[in-house]
Amino acid sequence: MLESLLFIFLIFVGGITLIISLIFILIGLSKKSSKVKKIGYGIGIVSILCFGLIALYYLLILPSLHKNQMDDLAGTYQLDDSSKQIIAKKELHSQYPELILLADGTYKFDEIEGVGLQKNGTWKTGGIDGMLEFDVKQGREWASPSGDENDATLTFEYQNNQDDRENTKLIVFVKK
Repeated sequence: MLESLLFIFLIFVGGITLIISLIFILIGLSKKSSKVKKIGYGIGIVSILCFGLIALYYLLILPSLHKNQMDDLAGTYQLDDSSKQIIAKKELHSQYPELILLADGTYKFDEIEGVGLQKNGTWKTGGIDGMLEFDVKQGREWASPSGDENDATLTFEYQNNQDDRENTKLIVFVKK
């Protein structure tokens, strides 16, 4: 949320100063005044700084943060005991289903039909509202991470009937 407000502020300030800068430069060119052109160039530096900060954030800082988060979340997750009660026994292929997230952006999963993940695939951070994105054949599945590096949990939506969206429940995987 804060980054969105900062982004809007930088675009607004950068846009306004760019317009003012262009006006000063055009006036300086028409009146052949180097002093007015220099003022226009000086004001233009503000817009370059604003747009440069936006580019710096999205090209360097944000990918670095996502890489750190992927390193923190990588590990083996096991289905929480409370979630086992939600899932029908016939859908559990093992007593302790596991989700293994690797730091290189791939995962391995003991398939549970209602979750929507395949046995293996790719994942990444930086989804909507900080959610994890798992790429699957039908599009994307999402998981909500919580906790820190040592006691992380992932919450998935679980549907035992794909046609019934109203009976969706949440299941939790806990990092071992």
